[in-house]
Amino acid sequence: MELRAIERTDRGKNRLNAALDIYRRTILPEAQNPESQILYWIDHSNEALADEFRCFALQRGNDVSGYLQYSYFREEHIFFFEYLCIQDPKRTGLVPSDALDDIEDYLAQNYRPGFTIAFEVAQKKFHDDEWKSDKKLIKYFTRLGFRTVEFKYRYPILQSYDGATSYPADLMVMLPAQRTTVTASEMRTILRCIYFKHYLRWDRPFLVPDAFALRERLINDLYSEQVATIRDDDTFGTFGDDRRASRPRFLNQLPTVREIVDRFFSPKMPRLVVVIAVLLALTWGLKRIDSLWMFTPLILAASLLYCLAENTKETRKLFVIILARLRSGRQRS
Repeated sequence: MELRAIERTDRGKNRLNAALDIYRRTILPEAQNPESQILYWIDHSNEALADEFRCFALQRGNDVSGYLQYSYFREEHIFFFEYLCIQDPKRTGLVPSDALDDIEDYLAQNYRPGFTIAFEVAQKKFHDDEWKSDKKLIKYFTRLGFRTVEFKYRYPILQSYDGATSYPADLMVMLPAQRTTVTASEMRTILRCIYFKHYLRWDRPFLVPDAFALRERLINDLYSEQVATIRDDDTFGTFGDDRRASRPRFLNQLPTVREIVDRFFSPKMPRLVVVIAVLLALTWGLKRIDSLWMFTPLILAASLLYCLAENTKETRKLFVIILARLRSGRQRS
């Protein structure tokens, strides 16, 4: 499985169309954003904003198996997975969790550790007009290590203002350090990010001022309604698979520049210091005798000595190449 970024709508159209096709098939109609809006934000994802908006196709070989769309709120260090759609047309059911492994690697290598991931699983309306959790989808994401927050969460309506202005959903999270409890402060922060920094910001380019003012009032009312149920000393438990939730995640981080430098130079530094000292001494001596043109073969000689000292496959190959060049130079002369 491979995570392929979607950053422009005029490139990789087959990948984009396949990913959006999975999005259309797997997301409930009332939870879908218009695709024209998704395409707009893809083309504007590289603008200089405080937060990030990213889209990816989950690809296995030439086949697209999923679509990931998330916002990253930099100041709060929170990811909101707007859509995580995983479906392999060649297999029945949901695809294995190796898709999440690639997502984990990408987040670990591109963001500082200690972040929170949150996303919604929209509830389904049954014939008795009762909203119920999507147990199959929740069970799948639970197996991936996500946990459902014990909170009556609602997300704002997306398409129109006819009827209800919000719908129920299950809020799922993956907390840092394998924590399983959300504090009152964290819950308010998550809600504020989702409502204002995702939903309200998303709609701004597509609404005239009056319509945007209506949308802003709707979001404000929903946020006020949700946080009114949260007391300062509240904590919100989560339920899921304790064994999977306790597994350390996001460990595949790229080393820092200092670690790379230390790893590369530490075992070789004594030899490098000796070679550099010899070259500096020779440079000083050659300047005195006005024979700086002789410095070139001395550099080659020092390189040969260094290759012999290292005695690795790569340095032995370099040694042979240098000798071959020296021989060809003598033959031409």
